[in-house]
Parts: sequence; structure tokens; C-alpha cells
Amino acid sequence: MNNRTTADLAEKYDTVAYVGQPNPLTHPAHLATVATLFGLAPPSVDTCRVLEVGCGDGANLLPMAMALPHARFVGCDIAPRAIEAARAVAAELGLANATLLTEDLTSLPAHVGDFDYIIAHGLYSWVPALVRDALFTLAAQRLSINGVLFVSYNAYPGCHIRRAAWDILHFHTDAIVDAQAQIKAARTLAGLLAEPGATHEASDALLREEFRRIESRSDSALFHDDMGSPNDPIYFHEFIAHAQRFGLDFLAEASLPMMSVGGLSANMSRFVAGMGRLVREQYIDFARMRRFRQTLLCRAAPSTTGIVITAIAKMYVSAATPLIRSSLAGKDPGAALNAEGSGGEQSTHEVATLRELLRWLVAQSPRAAPVAEVKAWYRARTPPAQPEIETILAEACMRGLVQLHVDAPAATFLADEFPVASPMARWQASRQEQITNLRHEALRLPDAAARRVLALLDGSRSRVALHTTMAVEWPESRVDEIRQRIDDYLGHFAKLALLS
Repeated sequence: MNNRTTADLAEKYDTVAYVGQPNPLTHPAHLATVATLFGLAPPSVDTCRVLEVGCGDGANLLPMAMALPHARFVGCDIAPRAIEAARAVAAELGLANATLLTEDLTSLPAHVGDFDYIIAHGLYSWVPALVRDALFTLAAQRLSINGVLFVSYNAYPGCHIRRAAWDILHFHTDAIVDAQAQIKAARTLAGLLAEPGATHEASDALLREEFRRIESRSDSALFHDDMGSPNDPIYFHEFIAHAQRFGLDFLAEASLPMMSVGGLSANMSRFVAGMGRLVREQYIDFARMRRFRQTLLCRAAPSTTGIVITAIAKMYVSAATPLIRSSLAGKDPGAALNAEGSGGEQSTHEVATLRELLRWLVAQSPRAAPVAEVKAWYRARTPPAQPEIETILAEACMRGLVQLHVDAPAATFLADEFPVASPMARWQASRQEQITNLRHEALRLPDAAARRVLALLDGSRSRVALHTTMAVEWPESRVDEIRQRIDDYLGHFAKLALLS
């Protein structure tokens, strides 16, 4: 970018800070898992080298650096205030493995080295074409041969509806100089246009719904995502053509269920069944009216066109996060199969076994069981001639029911006598409601007492000591009530993958 363009974009992010949060799909452990499933031999996660371009305040990068102390992390952003904030957090947490730079991607210095995983989340659609080229040039030159590039971007056809809303907001607000006044005006107009009223076409409801979404978005998301300029959605086939010009290949979508035909009509599923992989992805986008993609690229994609089933045997498996959270709300994890269908060709026995497996995985969540252990569990309940467990797990993963892992996640599913929460979670709990768990997910803990207990879990306090400490803060509660309340908190923290 030229200096003026860089300065203009930096000023926008300094004027209205972008509130970051962790994205579990960008974590090296997840990227390595997907790469392995699709036939790549990715670098070891424990000692990997990670670059996040457009890292903002470090909300995504720093928890990863905390969780992987032997890996090296570099974050760059053109917004000085965001980098200053990230550096302050890194210094307070003592993160010696994180380097944060106020740098333009087009001039990232050579001394930062090469990388195994490059993350560009919320960047591609919101920067000039020159910077998009620079991102792919960087990956072509500095991504390790089996490394993975994560790129998220606004996608067509779904963004045609969003584009209509964005154009209306720009017409209404572009003449307003003050950023906060712009945000207020945009939110007010979105609220008016979201109100029910007479329409000429049934499809008008889509735009009305888009304005309802906009009205509820945070200031930073509204200002930088919806009202941002540039903001250039792209079709998947155009994105892949752009990447291929730089020698980069499509590996997979970071969210594997987005590659499946689950939820599509039987006729549409049959229509795409015989297509080539890239063409199939584009037609699934058409069918889903996809508006946002999180795509993984690599320098030399393996020849496989789908999941390598044999790769699953050495992995670990856990219940997917939505199932865990629904179980905390008292819902049956097995009911997820009823909600999203049986999976088409699965037998009654297979469906029943999968339902039982989901309940078993949720019961021990967030622990991830070795697939070998799951295989033994499955064989004890399944007659001969049934599908292998690896095949069932691959299908369940593509349907968003389970998560596969190349390495066992660090979270524990039981709080011991001296409970320990992750250092990042403890630090955040003492300052804010948003907490990052050990699955690199953003949680919101509005309960101040829960955050107070979480901040105390550094491993130096026994349960008895916690009871004594919190008794001072809950003087109206009986001893047995305090003990039960803390036990409930600890059980909840364990399920939410906050304890190590």
C-alpha cells in the first residue's frame, strides 16, 4: 500500500478500535488436524512458527502463544494503538514467544523468517488488491512446504444481499465526518429499514433481515466490516484462481461441515455428487447462498479429494462444542441426530450407536478420547460387517457432531483438589467478561463471582482454601452453600475447557 492508504486505514482502526476475539478455526492445532485429514503432513504444532497478519490487539494470537510456549508467534498490523495494546498484554503475561510489529504486509521485513501457519482473518476482503497480492506472495515465499494459509473473506452469492445493505448505509453516512456519528446514523437507519412494512416482492424480506442483523452488531463490527472501505466480496472460484496464480492450492474449508451437502435437498446433493472438488465447492456456495468463507490453502495440495480415513486412527476425538453447550442447558446430545437427520445411508444400528457415542463423548468432555479407545468401545457394541469407526467419525466430523484432533487437547474434564485454570483465562477473568478457553473459543462469563473464582485457580489453592477465600465475599451464605457453589463453578469450568 502507499503511505496515504496505509495511514487512512490505520487511522480508522485507531479511531474505532476493532474488538478482537479468538477464532478456534485459526488455531495451529486445528489447521494441522484438517491438513492431516486431507493428506498433508503438516509441521508439528508444539514447535511451529505462526504469523497472523492483521492481528489487531492480539485477542486471537496471544492465547495461542500462551498455550504453545515452545512455538513462535509473530503478529503484524498497521494500527499502532492495536499493536501497543497487544504488546502491553504480552508483556504483562510474560509471553517471550510473541513478537508484535506495526508493519504493512507489503513490506514485512525478511528477518521475521518463514512460517508453518499463516493466518489472515478479516483481512482479504477489506484491503486493496495490492495487499491481497502481497498476502499470496508472502505465502508463496515464506510458507513451509507443508504449511497452511488460513484466509477468511466475504463471499458471493450471499454478499449480494449484504452489498445492497452496505450501499444504502454508505449513501446515508459517507458525508458524516465523525466516526461515532456515522455508526449512530447507520444503526438508526438499519433499525428503520428492518421494521416490517409492505413489500413488492417476497425476496424483500432478505434485505429486511440483513438490516436486523446490522442493527444488532457491535460498533467495531458495524464500522469496520459493514461500513468498511474497501470491502470486496468474491466468488470462491475467483478466490481460488487468484491463489493459483501464486502457486497456492485449495486444501479444505476450515469449517469442515461447510464442505458437506448436509441440509441441502436430495436433488441438489445428487446434482453436485459427480462434480470435481473445486466446482462442487462453488455450487455448494450457490445452494447455501454462502456469504463468508474461511479457506485453507497450501503450497502443494495432496492428490486426495476427500478425507483420508486411515489418518483418523492415530487421532483423538471429542464432542463438538455445540453439543457440549447444549448438554449444559439440559439437552440430550443424542438429539442432535434427530435435529439434523440420520445421515442418509446410515443403518438404524449405526445411528443408534452414533447417538450413544455422542452421549459418551459429552459425558467426559472436554476430554478428547484416543480413536483407538473409541474403536474398542465401538467394537464391543457393534456386530461384524458394520462400517469401521474411522468412517463413522469422518462422517460425524463433516456433520459438525465431533471434533478430531492430531494431539490431545490440554483441557481436563475433572477439577482436582488444587484446580488450575489456564493463565490466559485467569488474567482475562480479573479484567473482563470475555474469556478464552483451552479450545481457543470465546466464552462470556457475566457472573462476577464466577470470574472471581476463576481468577483464583492458579494451582496454589485447595478447594478448602477456595471455600475460605470466597466465604469472605459471600458472608450471607452457609458453609455447605459455599462449598456447593464452588463445586458447581468448578464443574462448569471443566465442561467449558477452562481447566488444565
